[in-house]
Amino acid sequence: MASINLNVQGISSASCIQIITKALKSLSDISSIHVDWESGRVQVLRLNNESSDIIHLLNQAGYHASLDLDEQ
Repeated sequence: MASINLNVQGISSASCIQIITKALKSLSDISSIHVDWESGRVQVLRLNNESSDIIHLLNQAGYHASLDLDEQ
């Protein structure tokens, strides 16, 4: 199981968390999603360590996402 940590800009409410969670649940190998809207961080647990598809989904949902290299 890989832990992928992201910095996500634009998280400002509970509805943002719902949008992010819904977008990421479309990937079948994700087992856990944790969104911390105060820090703008999202942690995803998945079977592999691929992050480009996650970043792409978040960008499509309207949020600028990047890897949190300090936490990787």
